[in-house]
Amino acid sequence: MDTKQIEYIIKIADEGSITRAAEKLFITQSALSQQLQKLEKELGAPLFVRNKSD
Repeated sequence: MDTKQIEYIIKIADEGSITRAAEKLFITQSALSQQLQKLEKELGAPLFVRNKSD
């Protein structure tokens, strides 16, 4: 885990949404999701509960 990944996790938690966090971080939602999945795989546990918006 590096400082950029910690920044990403904090922003996702603050925003409550990967999409909104990506906008605030000026990266694509896809790139942020990939980084989150990479970190979760490294840690061996999910960090957030994902809900689909209707």
